Order: sequence, then structure tokens, then C-alpha cells
Amino acid sequence: MANRNELVTRDESYGSSSEEEEDDRHVQVEVGYTEVESDEASSEEEEAVEVDEENDDDEEDDEDEDDEEDEDEDEPRLKYTRIVDLPPTLFSSDPLSCFLAHEQFLVFATHGGTLHVTTPDLKSIRTYRAHSASILSLSTDGTVIASASLDGRVVIASVTDAKDISASDFLRPVHAVSLDPNFQTTRTFVSGGTACSLIMSEKGWLGRQSDTTLFHGEGPIDATDWTGDIIIAMNDSGIHLYHAPTRSRISRIARPKDAPRADLYRPRISWISPTKVLVGWAYAIWIIKVIKTGDSTPALVSERKSEVETILSIDGLVSGVLKYDDESLLILTYNPPPPPSEDTTRPLALTPEIRLVSPTSGEEFSADQLSLRGYERLGANDYHLGVWNGTKNLDRKFYVLSARDGVVATERDENDKFDWLIEKKKYEEAWEMSQTLVDNTRRRDIGIRWIESLIDAENWREAGTVLKRVLGATPIPPASDNDEEESDLEKTLREEWERWAWVFVTGGHVTDIANYLPVSSPELSSVIYEMVLGYYLTNDKEQMYKFLDKWPSEIYDAKSIIVSMESKLKEEDDRKLRQNIAKLYVSIGNPNAAILHLLHIQDPAAIDLIRDQHLLLSMLPSIPEILTINLTFEELESAPVSVIRQKSAEAVDLVVEGRLELLPEKVVEQVIKSGMEVMAFLYLERLKDIDGFAAQGFADLQVNLYAEYDRPKLLDFLKKSNSYNFEQASEICERREYIPELVYLLGKTGQNKKALMLTINRLQDVDQAITFAKSQDDKDLWTDLLDYSMDKPKFIRALLEQAGTAIDPITLVKRINEGMHIEGLKPAIQRILHEYELTLSIAHGAAMILNSEVDGYSEQLRCGRARGVKFEVDDVEQFKSSDTLIKFACGHLFSERGLLTRNGSAGEDEDVWLGGGVPTLIKSVAQKVTHLAFIREKLRSKDCPTCAEERAKSRI
Repeated sequence: MANRNELVTRDESYGSSSEEEEDDRHVQVEVGYTEVESDEASSEEEEAVEVDEENDDDEEDDEDEDDEEDEDEDEPRLKYTRIVDLPPTLFSSDPLSCFLAHEQFLVFATHGGTLHVTTPDLKSIRTYRAHSASILSLSTDGTVIASASLDGRVVIASVTDAKDISASDFLRPVHAVSLDPNFQTTRTFVSGGTACSLIMSEKGWLGRQSDTTLFHGEGPIDATDWTGDIIIAMNDSGIHLYHAPTRSRISRIARPKDAPRADLYRPRISWISPTKVLVGWAYAIWIIKVIKTGDSTPALVSERKSEVETILSIDGLVSGVLKYDDESLLILTYNPPPPPSEDTTRPLALTPEIRLVSPTSGEEFSADQLSLRGYERLGANDYHLGVWNGTKNLDRKFYVLSARDGVVATERDENDKFDWLIEKKKYEEAWEMSQTLVDNTRRRDIGIRWIESLIDAENWREAGTVLKRVLGATPIPPASDNDEEESDLEKTLREEWERWAWVFVTGGHVTDIANYLPVSSPELSSVIYEMVLGYYLTNDKEQMYKFLDKWPSEIYDAKSIIVSMESKLKEEDDRKLRQNIAKLYVSIGNPNAAILHLLHIQDPAAIDLIRDQHLLLSMLPSIPEILTINLTFEELESAPVSVIRQKSAEAVDLVVEGRLELLPEKVVEQVIKSGMEVMAFLYLERLKDIDGFAAQGFADLQVNLYAEYDRPKLLDFLKKSNSYNFEQASEICERREYIPELVYLLGKTGQNKKALMLTINRLQDVDQAITFAKSQDDKDLWTDLLDYSMDKPKFIRALLEQAGTAIDPITLVKRINEGMHIEGLKPAIQRILHEYELTLSIAHGAAMILNSEVDGYSEQLRCGRARGVKFEVDDVEQFKSSDTLIKFACGHLFSERGLLTRNGSAGEDEDVWLGGGVPTLIKSVAQKVTHLAFIREKLRSKDCPTCAEERAKSRI
């Protein structure tokens, strides 16, 4: 069942008539409206107020429980407005007795017999008094209004024409009247009352009224209604359905056996459609359907039958029922007072309720309690429910009326729901739906109230989340380039953020707000960020590190944070803490201090920082720490050089790359001073590879360092470098007994024989001895080697195999002592012979290839010289057709006669070539070659005469 929504509709300014005007006024209502005595009611109302005041303390005690109930309270479906535009006498001196709503007008009838006809917006159309007693029933066809009264009359009057009025007196109180829907044509209506008859009245041609009793004797008629050709009426025996054209009863539906007396509670009728009707009576609601079974027009009574679709049991007296929508009914219920007790002899009635229920299951969707004025002393028959179905531009209205008061109920829209959510402190839902209903300022205010409610409930975590949503929901427009001042909106949001941040921080709930603090647009006071960082420095350093990574350092005082963090270091030396201190130092432009912290914890990030910031020069005192930043003390002391080289490569490269900033002399001095000769060795080794010139001055030191830390590379260094002192190097090698290196040095200083003897005597390595002899290319050295080897078969064999052409094998073989056993001699000699044969074969092949290439190039040269070269003559006219033309490589062109004459080799009339009479085109190749030789012979110079003259002039 839905929760009860109590809607207080009391209005102290309601009505203009005073209670005193009702003195001694008594209205006796037979059907349910018990004696109404104004003075007594007024005093009882005052008494009720006094009771409420006495119970104030109890209400305060229950306030918390009420708040919890409000949280679960369902939203009402309707909103209510008190009716205040009716005449002042209505509800006060002349209580309401009956109500009718039509699409064009509304009718309010009173116990004094007066009818107030208004427009749907409650503007008066007319007011007239039709009866001398209470009006109990109204009916209309849209043109006229029929009213039935305790005075025994039925009055039919025009809605607008005061003169168009007629009355029918039935001599007994009339409780119900209903006009024929076609009243303007038929002039027919039905009525009934205490006479226990349902009477159909109609006027003939001459205006005389004739009455027909449809049924009689089954108790007073309590209600009737007419729609289409169906008349419905109720009395003690139940619900009667009549066929109007034939005036015959279709069916009767009996009342429940346990139903209260029929005349105590007035039935309420509402047609859902022309064939379906709602009947609310006492504690039940019937949904009755009238079915047409034939095709006759009009339908015969035999073709009509009714069936009850549903009977709903209601836990209250039904004072009105209407169709709300396809899924629900709107019911007005009266809750009778509890039975009298010793304490209360006249118990007060409860507030009436407007309910929405399912027409099939009776499930209650919502219920609103209406505190109408004077409800404590009213009965079920004093309440009325009607509906005005509205127009295209106006929503429908439900009228809930009592004898003393009235409200208009309308369907709630989004704004109503929004206001209700605010009223019930459902701020989350209100904020969610407010986006399209209110401006940003109002929406933000609602969000703040939501946050306040969460904090009141000690739900700080959710409050932090909501704070970000609420204050972040208002976008701040980007500022223009010239606008440096803070906008009003940004200022407002900043102040709001700061206010709430202080609430969280000072309340000990930093963790619930820290993640949501904005760092820009708006940027908050730096103190807030510093307090958050300080809190996490003490309680959760890992979280502080995350904020330092996420927050720009400009929003807080980094120096004060550094001071706090370095104070923390005194308590515990934390690697990660130092790393973050280094980051802060970098952010404030002090990378040197950052590097010191990184070097302290041997963080390789120091290398990148030094390289990026070009800080190597300022780091001279820390060069040893930089070079060993990736090495542990144990590794530096005992690890192989290869391991140290690998791990220190990046740092060594950094220092070598900065050799122009930090001179190698200072680096080496600082490293050796710190006792890290191995790092000096690796530094100089890398320096030599990158810049050999810069490393030349350290050659003697490198010899010593190679001898100490990497002997396998010493010999290679000695061979490639010429900058070291040979005597010092020899002394080092001799002291350390590095024979191969000493042999090389002796060889470089001309002490070949001593070197050879060391190789032979100390190393016993004939191969190295041979290699040394080859490298020196000294015949005396070979002689010494041969002399030493003649009594050593192993040496002789090695010489035969490796000496090659350096010594004559025949000479070597001849010097071998007879009878000496040399293992492998024969294969060695065979190898020598084979090598000689191979050498001769290669030489012969090379000679053949050379001869072939020479022949080829000679032929190419001969062909080139014998081949003529075709050329074009630009100015043909200056030459005779029989002339032989000669063109030099420079491009100058001459005829044969002109060239020889210019050279002085022939006269103008002399025939230059005996075969000149023969045309050039028919000369043989031999003739052409002979002719060319003749020309060459005649010319004193092989140069072009024109070019020769130009060179001579340039020399002058």
C-alpha cells in the first residue's frame, strides 16, 4: 500500500464570514449530514488546536522517526489548491451539499437550497435559490440544470437564462435526479427519494408533466444517473439497471449482506464509457459493464445484460470515485471516527483521503490525506468528488469538496515534482532533474543542500564525490588573452570550493575531499593544497606522492613542502621521499639540490637531469658519485671490470660527453683522489674511444691502469698509442712480468734480439718468435732465430711451416744436422714444395691475365686511333667542295690548304697532296691514313694555330 501524504490545506484567511454569523443556525440533513452547529463546531476546532499544542513535545520526540518516514514517502500524484474564489457565504454560513462539473460550467449547491453556477475558472455565471432545503442531487445536459432537494421538489433551470425555470413537486424529499441526455428533445428525467419510487417524468405537447413509476417499494432511492439508453438507480435492494426506451429493468445487483444501511451513505456514480459504470457505495466499488447482445436499433431490453467486472473492497467509506487513467481509479474516502471511549465520548473523524488504486487488483498506488476545514465533524455524505476534463490548452481538474471547504487537484508536472523533492529533502533526485528546470545558480544551491544533508548524516565520502559533481557541473567559460582578472563565476566557485575544503580538512576528512580538489578553473588557496599534502606526509606518504605527480607545483608553496619533507627525512631516510623532494627542487628551479638527493640514493635519474640541465661543471665534487651511481660498494670492490664497465657505461658516457665543460684533467684528479682508480681507467678508456686527442696526455697513466685492470687490452693499447713513455711502459711490464707486452716494447725500441730471446726463453713460443721476426723484417734476427733453433726439432719444424718466404727453405734444410729426428719433417717439406708450386702457378696465371689485358687495351687504342670522327660544318660557304677539312679538339676548323699555308709549310699555288685530285669520299683507308700522316709531318706544331696565337698574345 502506498504511503499517506498529508496535505494540509488550512488557510486562516479562508472565507469572509465569521463564526458568529452562524449562531443558532441549525440545518437538519437526513442523509449523513448530521446536525451542524457552527458555534459548537468552532469551539471544538479550538479544542482540537489546544490538543495539538499539548502534543507538541510528543511530536518533537517523534521528529526523527518522521524524517525516516519522509525518506520512504512516495511522491504524490496530484497537487492541491484551496478554492477561494467562490462567494463568501459558501462553506461558511451556507455549507455545500452537492456538486456538479460540466465541461462548460461548474455547479455548487448548498444546504440552504442555493445554486452557484460558475465557469471552470470559478467566475460566476449566475446564483439562484431553487429550494428551501438541502439540495441532494444535480444533473445537467449542458443547457439546463436539474436539482433535487429535501423540500420534495425537482427544479430544472437554464444555465444562463434566469427566466427559464420550472419545478416539479413530489411532496416527499427527493434524493436523486437525472436528466435524459436528450432532454432538450424529450423533456424527460428520472427522480427518486423517500417515496421509495423511481419515477420517470416527461412533458407532453401542452407542457403537462406525466410521471411513470419504473419501480416502487424496495426502499428509498438513494442515487440515480442516466447515460445513453441506460438508467442506473440504487436503493436498499441494490443496484438497478433499466432500459430507458422500454422502461424495463435489465438487471439488479444485490448489495453485500454485511453492507451497512443503504440510507446512511450516499452512493456515488461515474460513467467510464456509455456501457461501463463505476458505483462507489459504502466500503465497496463496483465496475459494471452493460453488454448489447443483439443488432436491433434501438436495442431491445432483451438484448441487454449486465455483468460485474470487479468489486473492490475499500478500507474507507467511498465519498467519490472517478476514472483517473486506464490503469487507475481516483477515489475519495472518508475515515469514520473511532468508537467512543471513556476518555472521548465524541471522537473526531479522521482526515479524508484521495487514493489512486488499480481497477483490477485494488492495489493502492498513492494516497493523500486532505486536512479540509472542519473535517473532524463531517460525515461521508458531506464530501464530493468531481472532474472537469479540461480543454486543449488547460489540464483537467479534480474537485474535492466538503460541506466546509474545497480544493482543486491537478496532475503534477516536473516543476511540482521538483518542488516536492526539495520539500522532502530528496536533494539528490532534485539536483539530477534540475538541469533543465532552473539556472546554474539555483541548481548549485540545491547541490549544496544535498552536500549538507550528507555531512549531517556523516556520509563524508559521498559528500566529497557530490561536491565535485555539483561544483563541477557549472562550466567556466575560457578567459580571453587580455582578461587576467578572475570572473565572477570563477570567484564564486573558488570561494565555494574553499569553504567546503576547509570543512573537510578541519573536520578530519581530508581523504574524502583530496581527490576532488580542482587545480585550475578555479585554482584554490595554496594553503588548502599544502594542508592536504601535509596530512598525507604524516599519514600516507604514498598518497602524497600521487598528489605531487598529479598537481602542478605552482598551486602550492613547494619550498614549504620541501622543508616539511626534509624534516621527515630526519626521522627516516626514505628513498621515495628523496625522489619526490628532488622533483620539487627541479620544479622550483634548483636542480643542483635535486641531484644531491638523487646521488644520495644512487638514482639513475640524476644522470638524465645533469644531461638535460647541463650541470656537469657544477657537479665536479660529486663526479665519483656520478660515475658509480649504478654500482654498489661491493660491486665496486670485487666485481669484474666487465661488470663495472657495463653498469657504469651511462654515467661514464655522460662525463665523457661533457669533456668540454669539465676538463678530463679535473675529472681524473677528482676520481683518483677519491680512490676509484678503476673508474679513472674506465673514464680514460671511453675518452680515448671518443676523443683520442683529449686522452693523449693520460697515456702513461692508462698503461698503468690497463696493466692493473684490463691486461688483455694492454698490448692493443701499446700498439695503437704512441703517446706513452716507452721506458716507463717497459718498466711496468717488466715489473709485472708481462712478457708479450715487454717483447713488443723492446721491439719498438730496437732491442730485437733481447725481445726475441725473451719470447724464446721465457715464453717458449716459437710461433710468437716467428711472428716477431716477420714483423721486424731483420735478416740478423732471422739468423739469430735459426742459430737458436738448429738443435731444437720443434723450432725447425715451425720454421719450415711458418717462415714462408722470409727465409730460404733450402738453406734451412741444409743446416739441419744429419741424423736429427724431426717429427713431421716430411709433411712440412711436402707442404713447402706444395706452397712453392702453388705460388708458381698463381704467378703464371697472373702473367697470362696481364698479357691478355695488355693485348685488349692495345687493340682498343689502335681502333680508336684508326677511326674517323664525324663532325658538322656550320659555315660551309667559306670552304671549297674539294677541300680536305681539319678540326682540332678546341673546335677550330681549317681547310688543309689554309692550315698548311698559314703554318708556312706550303705555298698558295703548291699542291699540298699528290693525291689531291682524288675525291675524299672515294679514297681508301690506306690513302686516308697516309694523307693524315702527311699533314702531321707538315705541321710544325700539333696545336691549333688560332689557340697558339691567343696564348702568345696573352703572354705578351
